[in-house]
Amino acid sequence: MKMNVSDIIVKIMEKEGITDAFGIPGAGINGLYKYMAQTEVIKHYTVRHEECAVHAAGGYFRASHKIAAAICTSGPGATNFVTGLYTCNIDSIPVLALTGQAVTGQLGKDPFQCVDIAAICKPIAKATFCVTNPIAIPEVMREAFRLMREGKPGPVVVDLPLDVQNAEIDYDIDSYTPAAWENPKANDDQITEAIKMLKEAKNPVIIMGGGVVLADACEELVKFAEKMQIPVITTYQAKGCIPYNHPLNAGHCGIQVGQPIGNKIFSESDVVLGIGCRFTDRHTGAIGIYTENKKFIHINVCATELNKIFKADLAILSDAKYAIEALSKKADELGPTTAAPRVAELPKLRDELERKTNQDTVPIHPHRVFGEMNKVFDDDTMFTSGCGITQIWSGQLQKISKPKKYLASGGAGCLGYDIPGAFGAMIADGCKNKAVAVMGDFGFTFHVQELATAAKYDVPLIVVIVNNAYLGLIRQNQKGAYGYEYMVEMKVNQSGLIDYVKVAEGLGCEAERVYKPEEIAPAMERAKASKKPYVIDIVCDEYQNCSMGNDILHVKEW
Repeated sequence: MKMNVSDIIVKIMEKEGITDAFGIPGAGINGLYKYMAQTEVIKHYTVRHEECAVHAAGGYFRASHKIAAAICTSGPGATNFVTGLYTCNIDSIPVLALTGQAVTGQLGKDPFQCVDIAAICKPIAKATFCVTNPIAIPEVMREAFRLMREGKPGPVVVDLPLDVQNAEIDYDIDSYTPAAWENPKANDDQITEAIKMLKEAKNPVIIMGGGVVLADACEELVKFAEKMQIPVITTYQAKGCIPYNHPLNAGHCGIQVGQPIGNKIFSESDVVLGIGCRFTDRHTGAIGIYTENKKFIHINVCATELNKIFKADLAILSDAKYAIEALSKKADELGPTTAAPRVAELPKLRDELERKTNQDTVPIHPHRVFGEMNKVFDDDTMFTSGCGITQIWSGQLQKISKPKKYLASGGAGCLGYDIPGAFGAMIADGCKNKAVAVMGDFGFTFHVQELATAAKYDVPLIVVIVNNAYLGLIRQNQKGAYGYEYMVEMKVNQSGLIDYVKVAEGLGCEAERVYKPEEIAPAMERAKASKKPYVIDIVCDEYQNCSMGNDILHVKEW
């Protein structure tokens, strides 16, 4: 039977489980939108900038582990996808990106709004396709969904020339079935060796990475840690995957988002089991100090991640969930483990080394903002954060106790992700819980227009602005590394010339500005109760630095 290609694409999305899409219609993609208008399965949300369609779809997946679509027109619409795709790809977030394109006969001839987006996105997406033969569409779509899910997840771009969108081909949609996929599995010898190394260690530690979250294996890893009585350090992307007050929670390790307890426990460990982590630079700092006097077991689903930063003593290519279950079973076979003496001291140590968040000063100390958030918002609240000094404080100071609740931009450190990411997360959650975008005053102006999107669709997300009237992280880098300060002050953001309350109100939100620490919690309570998007602009100390260093043994505390 004859079917329109765009109709096929929409129906395949339905069969693959997509129920939500974020995008902006345009002439180059209107062939597809004709059939998006007819679906009763997929709900579409029109954002105000194409990059934000991808950020929203990314936030959606982070909160739900369901794939969403991001859709845009050709040319500049498609190139605006690039930053969003990079943000998703480096954090292993699958998104189906559908872009419009000029008709096939004009490709390579520089017609209006024609750009080779498949080539542009090739380095920053898991895969890209420009489909010039309409007959290939069903197989391309099947392959796109397989690639998004298999191995290290990531976004896939399908570029659609307008004549391909409008073509008709012989196809029976009932014949479509999603592609099967399977991840690698550790063998028994590797699992036995890993358990042997852990049992022989004096002070073992587990690093839980974002891959454990993606494998939906957080609970299994916590149970394994309990069985083995091993402290658990979480990477930034795994924040919340072991409850904050769990006796084995050893916090974060690292030179920026790291915490004193995490750096101490890690530096005193002799065997490290890293699961679903990448050992990236902001986590490790100086590699020689990080790896000194330690043996490493590294488990990752992606072969290229193994031995990429340094050579592991035991590198295991495996799906995280399978490996954790196999480790747990092997541990049962070998009998109980005696906990290292330091394990019993972990809860006390965590309290002793916790950074202070109860400062009572005016201007407000930025740490106080996070202390109040920890008290006001419950464990089901979702948080997004993009980049900069506020993101680092957020990672260091926020107490998160459930997986898929801390949904920050990781490897890209993307200003402007925060608000659309929070919007996508609340759509995925059905607006049952609030999402809070935690950001600085400068970062707020990146994609602030998406507050209008949230207002239009009655999504009452919350924005907390830590307003220090500076590009705070860049100022700290300029002063500390180079001895100068240039073009980083933003005093107008506190002076009244720039009024974020009016900006928010003009975009259909409620908003208020806070000057005193005792005003923070009541403002957050009002934001929680509001049925509209709500912005809290908190005027903070301009000059507070954040704790960081070049290696995990020399983090300077501020």
